[in-house]
Amino acid sequence: MTNHKLRIHGDNILECESALKLLASSLNGGVFQLKSGPAYAPTYEFESDHKEYFEVQLFPGYGRWGFPLVEYIASLGGTLREAPDAIITRLEVEGGILYERPILAFEFSGALPAGNNAWQRTGRALALAYAGIPYLYFAELGGQELDAKRVIKAARFPNPLVPFAYAVLGMSSKSISLPVYIPSPSSHKDIIEIYKDCFGDKESIELVRAILLSEDTKNTINRIEKKVAKILEILSGQRKRTGSILKPTEWAEFYNQKSGLDKANWLIKKAMPWNKKTSIKTLTPTFKLLLKAVSKVRAVAIGSKDMPICIISPENRTLFANHIKKIYKRKISSEFEDWVSNTSRPLVCVWVAGFKPRGDDSRPDRGLVPMARMIFGLEDVDVLTVIYGPAKPLTWLLLEKDMWKLAAINGLWEAIINLSNGLIIDSNTGRSLNNYGFLIDKKKDNFKKELLPAANDVPNFGEHDVDSVLHLLFSNATGYGIHESLCNPPGGDWSGISVLNFSSGQEFRWTSLPRVSGLKSKRPDHLVQLKDTNNFLSIESKDLEAKLENKIGPRLIDYVKALLQKAPTAFREKGIVNWNQYVGKKLPDASFLSGAAFRFQNIKSLKLALVRAKVDIVFGVEFKPEEKQTILHIVTTKQGESILPLITKLSQRLGGLITLKHY
Repeated sequence: MTNHKLRIHGDNILECESALKLLASSLNGGVFQLKSGPAYAPTYEFESDHKEYFEVQLFPGYGRWGFPLVEYIASLGGTLREAPDAIITRLEVEGGILYERPILAFEFSGALPAGNNAWQRTGRALALAYAGIPYLYFAELGGQELDAKRVIKAARFPNPLVPFAYAVLGMSSKSISLPVYIPSPSSHKDIIEIYKDCFGDKESIELVRAILLSEDTKNTINRIEKKVAKILEILSGQRKRTGSILKPTEWAEFYNQKSGLDKANWLIKKAMPWNKKTSIKTLTPTFKLLLKAVSKVRAVAIGSKDMPICIISPENRTLFANHIKKIYKRKISSEFEDWVSNTSRPLVCVWVAGFKPRGDDSRPDRGLVPMARMIFGLEDVDVLTVIYGPAKPLTWLLLEKDMWKLAAINGLWEAIINLSNGLIIDSNTGRSLNNYGFLIDKKKDNFKKELLPAANDVPNFGEHDVDSVLHLLFSNATGYGIHESLCNPPGGDWSGISVLNFSSGQEFRWTSLPRVSGLKSKRPDHLVQLKDTNNFLSIESKDLEAKLENKIGPRLIDYVKALLQKAPTAFREKGIVNWNQYVGKKLPDASFLSGAAFRFQNIKSLKLALVRAKVDIVFGVEFKPEEKQTILHIVTTKQGESILPLITKLSQRLGGLITLKHY
């Protein structure tokens, strides 16, 4: 029997587990079992249907295991220090030293494609593709947007340019980089029917299997690519505004252009007018003039008029440079003007607001320049990024002093600087800059494939590990009368809360969770449904007791109670994978308990938290890495004491990975 030792590194325990389920589904239909500890980095095992043995250990939370993954990806040619939701590595030994070889990466997006979050993760795709690591981007399609009263407003869909960018990236990078669309739990049956030929869950499982077992992937890749083409056809065909986006047949023609230069020239010939809109109220007069200048030089859209990316033809670059010089005068150097005037290739302009009103980074915008490079490649066009949001003045000072240092400490600027050839800064907070135009002197990196040292199996302990232990304790326990309704570790997606009917096996789900439903409520980090008592246990988790808020218990209960007063958005029958839109009444009322969890320091802090936080149960999680042991220290109120026998049974089923101490 062939033995495979794999590791899964991920944003959190849920992403690691999603990847584990995908691996097992591809090899034996989804059967796996817990093998050993520690509880904060559990190891699972399963056999493939060809009797090959797999041992898989989970490492939730990047940056905690002495594992330089993002630097490794960048060193392979990935250009950006980006890590996916989960990455699979194979454990290998060379010269008596353990190494890990990345073999497959996943992204799991359950967010509605609203506004600019649809391209938030493109930097990860770009980095992995150019590092040569196969990458699958799973995205839900047709999710319903809800208003403040949780009434359905409309289904949301991505701009066709987003799946297009993922589709062409694999072709340009000669790597596997594919979007896989699956139905959202809240999708209406009519939407599922429309897109039934676009969903790629079956093909994704086949592709994962082929990669793991080193089988031929060509046929499966072709089938996924055809499904993406079908999505482009349907998405563009459903757009109400004619002329604002390419037609279905045009997307296919655009896709078939071989190089990035060919794609840019095809768009220039197509000459779809570009129309930039922005909601920022503090636009400068010069920025408005710049927009007019772009219009005067006949900038064209890249398939969609609304996207903040346009192209200026080579022959119009000199005219554009003249406009820039007139607008910004002495704030533009002759060197910058000469570069803009270069007529050897098209100029792709990317418009990045980048910053929230108070100057904080707008995280989704870090994906805009990577998306442009996904479409046009790294060499075939010049990229000019225009940054116009209200960044903090200190940001502009650092940009002017040392842009590479700024790129090293900030992901937004890393994407902009590493992937642009030039910048224009036109922000109401950046008027003190000596120059508004910046040329980026690209560093010539000599990429070399070095081995990646294996991660330590003991992390820098923190909230991730508290959440991992609680998840291990409460998940996969329906046989004990427990259903994990929510687990929201750091980096969680808040995609929904589910409730199980233990009698019928039906599962009900509330999607698009409100971040805050009022000053009196707080979304929990864990929600556990208890069959025998008809209770829900709503838990707040922290790294340390000192970070726990006062009187948090009633707020945790209020959030869930208010949510469950509304009807679910989706449901599914027992044993069925796919969800259906729910149209019935709200579920029966239930009772609630509250809890808190954090790393154990002493008994005094547990008892203090019980009173200070006004909760019914407190978990102090103690880690003993030498023995691979985890101890749960528990204090409760009289009401909370009622669930202790059940928690004891849950810990006993884990074969000694977690032991309990009750005070």
